[in-house]
Amino acid sequence: MASPRSNVSGGGASTRDPYANAASDLRDSGIVESGLRSRTYWCGVVQNTWWFYFTGASTNEIWYAYIDHCQAMLASGMQRPSLVCVAHHADSPSGDQRRLIGDFINSEAARLGALVGFALVLDSPLHILALKAINWLAKKPFPENVCGSPGTAAAWLRELGAPIDAHTLIAAIEAGVPPEHHWTV
Repeated sequence: MASPRSNVSGGGASTRDPYANAASDLRDSGIVESGLRSRTYWCGVVQNTWWFYFTGASTNEIWYAYIDHCQAMLASGMQRPSLVCVAHHADSPSGDQRRLIGDFINSEAARLGALVGFALVLDSPLHILALKAINWLAKKPFPENVCGSPGTAAAWLRELGAPIDAHTLIAAIEAGVPPEHHWTV
């Protein structure tokens, strides 16, 4: 169960989300109304750490929801937030999706500079190594790390001064993500 300081969203209500009008109890469960596919992303906030978790196909809907979540973080006025993106059994973003993310980072570079850090969590050791090499060349306006688990991400962010620990982050994610999509390696 999430702590009282945790705000968990069943996928967020992205302004671009075609399923945002589904009944809230269905939205919170990660399932949309009959005939429509299940949602494959969830997000929330625990302490000063904003997290986004997705699985499966890398769709525009997911990346628009991710950017909306990041914009909500920036608009919150929270001092020194941190951000974790968990891609569990997920496809890589397309070139257009990477460009969308890059354009967002470039347009919000000044505000994103206030991040304690950004941790990308992947379950593929090959992708982790590749992204670490790429990120070494492409600098962001915030500290960034590619990790192999949510616990490792929380530990790294804590080293940078974020008030988060592995147990708290994992508990928040487990409370917000349907059990069949929980992180396993």
